This record gives sequence, C-alpha cells and structure tokens, in this order.
Amino acid sequence: MKVFIYTLGCKVNEVDSELYGQEMQLLGAETTTTLTEADAVVVNSCSVTNRAQAQSLQFARRALRERPGAPVYLTGCGAALLNLTRTQPPVGVTVVAMGDRSEVARLVVGSREAVQTAARWVDGRIQRAGARNRVDVRVQEGCDNMCTYCVVPFVRGSRLESKPVDVAVDEVMGLATAGVKEVVLTGTEIGKYGETPLRSTPRIGRIYSGSAPFALNQHAQGALEKHAREKAPDILPVLLDSMLGALETAGLPTRVRISSLNPDAITEALVSQFANHATLCPQMHLPLQSGSDAVLKRMRRPYTSKDLLDSVQRLRAVDPSFALTTDVIVGFPGETEQDLQATLDVIRLAAFAKVHVFPYSPRPFTPAAREDHQVSAGVAKERLHRVLETAEQTGMAFAHRFIGRDVTIVSEKSSPGEVEGYSEHYLWTEGRTHGNDMLERDSFVVVRVEGCHFDGNRVILSGSVAA
Repeated sequence: MKVFIYTLGCKVNEVDSELYGQEMQLLGAETTTTLTEADAVVVNSCSVTNRAQAQSLQFARRALRERPGAPVYLTGCGAALLNLTRTQPPVGVTVVAMGDRSEVARLVVGSREAVQTAARWVDGRIQRAGARNRVDVRVQEGCDNMCTYCVVPFVRGSRLESKPVDVAVDEVMGLATAGVKEVVLTGTEIGKYGETPLRSTPRIGRIYSGSAPFALNQHAQGALEKHAREKAPDILPVLLDSMLGALETAGLPTRVRISSLNPDAITEALVSQFANHATLCPQMHLPLQSGSDAVLKRMRRPYTSKDLLDSVQRLRAVDPSFALTTDVIVGFPGETEQDLQATLDVIRLAAFAKVHVFPYSPRPFTPAAREDHQVSAGVAKERLHRVLETAEQTGMAFAHRFIGRDVTIVSEKSSPGEVEGYSEHYLWTEGRTHGNDMLERDSFVVVRVEGCHFDGNRVILSGSVAA
C-alpha cells in the first residue's frame, strides 16, 4: 500500500506528517511522493488564514478527482476548524480530529496489528531523516497567548505541554547517531517550554463568555494577566545546554537550530547558549506582526516594538550577523498609515534577513474578526507590497555581510559542478564545485561567498566550494 501525505502550514504539522509516515511503515505501508500512484491520501491541513484553509480543502478535492476510489483523510488544524464550526468536509473526505492523531496511521492502513505507536505526542520520536536532511523535533505543544487574531489555541489547543528534557535529548542524540546533520527544535510556542498552565486559567471553550459573543470575561482576563506577571522558570536554556552538551561530549557534529521565539523569551540565559555552543545556529524566527505598539496591544501580543529591538540587540551582541526572520500582518483592523510606517521602521532597524508578510485574515471565534474599522482588501494589498519592498532591501543588505566570508551548508541539492543548501545562518547558498565534481548530499560543505541576489521572496548567496 502506498500513501501520499500532503502537508500544509507549520513545522509542527511537518512533525506530525513525519510521524504518520514512520508509523505507516511499521504497519507495512510505504509513503510516496507521487499522488497518481497513491492508494490513500492524507491531507495534513492548516487553518491559520482563510487561504490556508481553502488550500487544504482544495487539495483534498484534487485528490478525490485524481485518485478516484482512494480514501482521502483530512487531519490537522483545518480538520479541527471544520469540526469546531460544524462545517461538512467535501463529500468523500474523512475528517480525523486533532485528538485522534495517534490513530491516523492505523486508520489509513486499516490495520489492527499490535504494533506499538505513540499514544501521545510527547511519546512520538522521529527516528530517521525524511526527504529533507533537516529534521524537526517537536519539544512543546499548546499556546495560551490568546492573540485576538489567532485561531491556533482553538484548533491545536491552549494547554501547555512540553517533552521532558531527557526524552528530547535522547531523540536528538538518536538522530545525530543516525547521521542527521541538523535538527530544528519546534513547537506551538516553544518560548513557553517547561511552563504548565495556571490552575485558574480557563480551558479553551470556556475562555469566552459574557453578553457579547466571545468577549473575554473578567475571570479569563485576570488569569491571563496573572500569567503574564508570573515569570516561569527559564527551562529552554536548560534543554539547550543538556542537548548541545550531549552532542559535544559524543563528538557528534549535528547542529541545532531554534525555530521561533517571541521577544520575551530572549533571556540572558538563552543568549548565553549561543555564546557557549558553536553548534547552536545563530538564526531564529522572531515574530513581529506589527511595529506599532497600539496595534500590538490590540493584537494582545506579549511584547512591544522596543522589546523586540532589545532582543535583536542582545542576539547580535553575540554574533553581529545573527540572522533573524519575522512575520508581519498588514491590514489589521484599525491599522493606520502611521502604524504601517512604524512597522517599516522596525523592519529596517532589526535588519531582518527575511519577512513573511500576510494580509490580515478574519478567523472564526477571534475578537479581531468582529472589530470595527476593518481595513479594505485593496489597502491591505498595497501595504503588503510596501512591506515586501522593504523586506527585499533589508534582506539584500543583510546578505551582503557574508560576501568574502566562508559559510557552512548542509548539502541538500547536488549536481555536477554545483551544490546547494542552507548555511548556519539559514541563507540558501549555491556553491560551485571544482571542475565538474558532484559532492555527496547531506554533508557539510564550506562555501566562500562571492555574491548574492534576490529570488522570489528570499536572498540567495553564491560562491565557490572551499578547497
């Protein structure tokens, strides 16, 4: 049996898909990268925007057309949102609830074999590299920030849960021993790694009540403010120190990357890990969303623009070329021209290597969707292009820092005369090899950078493979 798994959205979804494929192999099935030869299809969906939700359902319909008779399963956040909104899926598509993720492999394969698979996400371990030579390792689930535009706590859960340090270290050590060159630590909100929910914090589904539909009630507001005031132990640096120390002691060259942290998680203890461990990549995603403090407050983001810039300064004190990417939402309800200018200013000051820009997308159950002063699609589109123009400028300026320097890539693409892959600063790099040499894939390659250019939505470094 061959199964095609199509993944949309974040790295947490990618982890789920890897686990599905791994478990299906244990049950005697194999995954395929070709839809037309699939005996079953899994669409691991996303719902973070209207577009992502539509793309998820669109691919499910495509699978039904192109593989008539093959069962199609919809899982992930998009599936959860269908259940929450009581929306019917396309005819012929089976929806798998978020709480039933551990049963996806058995359901698809139709197996009742007593093969041991993880019953909960914390027990699931990636044991091998997939199509990419980077492996995402999930160490945390759940987000209780309750940002006013975000549906993620509703579909993926607001209960904070973390993989124990020893379990996470053991998973990474297993991958490193198997020859994986890079792991990426990920989660729904890994800045809250090690935190547990306050007992007084209402569970999702109860957090909104009152006379106005889904208005934040006083009890919930108080719990959230109390949570913001109480500083939880800084456990993420403990995880990093344990993991990186174990790799170094074993002499394993695997490098570790942090996927995304909010500015409030950039503590001195965390920054020290970059100074102490050379295998911790000097790059991460630092969400901005808006450079306007007024907009950030309406978004209920847990930081100000100054907090973000202070975090940037702390990271670049360790490495002046520390690479930072970010997210920006344009057209948030009530956003003014002054708000947009503040966003452009922060992008320039932070010198982001890449900016992911999204027009605001109203999501079910979120307070922002009911706000007055919605920004028109035309205005949002115009602002999006202005942010992209600024992002190209900062991206190119950042890339120019590396001209004349050596970077180390993990080779992902290799052909006679050329090798390509991501550098430690997460910049895609193209290297010319000597003569017509073809280098081995999934190996460390040093490239002397000679130039850079902008391609689509990212900067690309180019140069020659070091002798």
